[in-house]
Amino acid sequence: MPHPHAECTTLPPSRGVSPAEITHSARRRVAAAAATSLTFLALAACAPAGSELPTPTERPDDVHEPTSTFFATVDIPYHSTVRTDSDGDLWPAAWADDGALYSANGDGRGFSDLAWADIVVNRIDGTPEEGLTGERLQHSGAVAPIWSDPSQYNRKPTGMVAVDGDGDGRDELYLAVQDLRMPPSEHAFNDAPTATIVRSDDYGRTWTWPELPMFTDHVFTTVMFLDLGQSNSRAGAVEPGGEEYVYAYGLDHNWRDSFSDVVPDPVDLYLARAPKGAIQDRDAWEFFAGSDRDQPRWSADVADRVAVLHDDRRVYPELAVDGPTYMSVLSQSGVVYDEAIDRYLYASWTEFTWELYEAPAAWGPWTLFASRDFGPYPWLGEGNADGRINGGYAVTMPSKFISDDGLHLWAQANWFVGALTPEENTYHYALRPITLTLRADSADASFEADGGTNVAASSSGSGVVATDTHSQLGAIGALNDGDPATSVSSWNGTLKTRDVWGYTWPQPVTVDRIVMAPGDVTDAGGWFAGDLAIEVRRDGEWEVLDGVRVDPEYPFDASAADAEEYRFTFDAVTVDGVRVVGRPGGSGAFTSVAELEVLAAG
Repeated sequence: MPHPHAECTTLPPSRGVSPAEITHSARRRVAAAAATSLTFLALAACAPAGSELPTPTERPDDVHEPTSTFFATVDIPYHSTVRTDSDGDLWPAAWADDGALYSANGDGRGFSDLAWADIVVNRIDGTPEEGLTGERLQHSGAVAPIWSDPSQYNRKPTGMVAVDGDGDGRDELYLAVQDLRMPPSEHAFNDAPTATIVRSDDYGRTWTWPELPMFTDHVFTTVMFLDLGQSNSRAGAVEPGGEEYVYAYGLDHNWRDSFSDVVPDPVDLYLARAPKGAIQDRDAWEFFAGSDRDQPRWSADVADRVAVLHDDRRVYPELAVDGPTYMSVLSQSGVVYDEAIDRYLYASWTEFTWELYEAPAAWGPWTLFASRDFGPYPWLGEGNADGRINGGYAVTMPSKFISDDGLHLWAQANWFVGALTPEENTYHYALRPITLTLRADSADASFEADGGTNVAASSSGSGVVATDTHSQLGAIGALNDGDPATSVSSWNGTLKTRDVWGYTWPQPVTVDRIVMAPGDVTDAGGWFAGDLAIEVRRDGEWEVLDGVRVDPEYPFDASAADAEEYRFTFDAVTVDGVRVVGRPGGSGAFTSVAELEVLAAG
């Protein structure tokens, strides 16, 4: 029967909701008041008490859903954790034979207090764990020319490689630099017509370049060298004879979505190679033109090239607050070969999300293995009492900072738009860890736990990693902190049709119960409005679990917060992922959870 407080009809028209409205709501007290004034779902959507959850008739498309099955868990913090005394963005980098990391920033002072420049080359020493220091080496026109109209465009670094191409026993540095439209044009940052590659023979202090730009007409003008380790030393892994080449990925038109649509948005990623002794010779470049029996075919004619990754997904189709919408997902980022796990990793991004891909070969197939939604601005930096959350753009994962087992990486990204205070942004060289685990070979590696153990608790030793659609203020830790007084909301300013709260494990667990404590609600949302289900992951694939019972009944309206908890029970299953999914409710289309326990069977 329907919930006694529910008159099951349709939801009212949606409206936006601010973070403040959600953050300061009081769970259950607000829910009780809201329940008398909201319009509720149709009777058909209300689940009977203590009976099976109805199987959702249709699963909505989720553009953020990873399709890769290579990794068991992927842990990406909601904010940067390592800051440096530097200024600027982008930071493509190369690990040279002298042990240093060389990196170029755009629009800043680099590792110095000297004057601002549109491009600065730096040397970085140290590690994220032990501390990083830097030195500014060169800047502006001494690094690269501007080929386009200098009143409309300036220089931006997009890729770097260190390699001994001339055989003198010392690395040269090669830096890809594009012309990017600059303010105050209405098309600022929205088209990149030209690019070239500059060279340094003295580790970044002086630079030379060809007489003409190497890439023009918006074709392959965002050049990103494949990071193949120190001094390009792992190039032989790409293909037979690969040690004689450097490899680079490229985008056409712009370095990211063209917000003003002055050029088409990049939806294709291309691959090219050049002999390491002729990197500045445009005629020596060859483009990936397909594969034959798992070996690449190369063509000197750019017209013959074939995209190694095509992704025309769009994120944030609408937004209740100010910000860009309907964004393409391929952008200037780093591509690195992770030798220990024999995988190529591409860390793309949009204004509000990170999109991470993996591939077994440099030319693919590329598969999405993680998507992190940081939500719209404002983002919050270190020391903010309300929480801490920030994404960032031009994500790179330098090979120098990858652990020996290949499962611990450091991602560099920057941001400055939408900071509540300048001190909170990370408009400098800033890092956060990314932790991966590989899928267990068999069920024999299952995690053993006594019946009733909460294997979602960090203290259980299960290696659990929480998963979500989005956690406002980065508060994903509230899911399994053991404190039902804290909660996390999925509000991200969009009218989502699906929310996910759950966990993944590096090895299978055997479970038969889930306990969910509802979180804060407002009149704009905080509950599931329908299609509530439990999904489990087996062999890398998510599926709806049949025969799930919930007690008490879930009302599918704001009164969901009246219950202390909801208990989902089912026959014991051995899986390496569990999640609660459903359609978020309210005009703000979000859900809220205070605690989510997953209990071992027995």
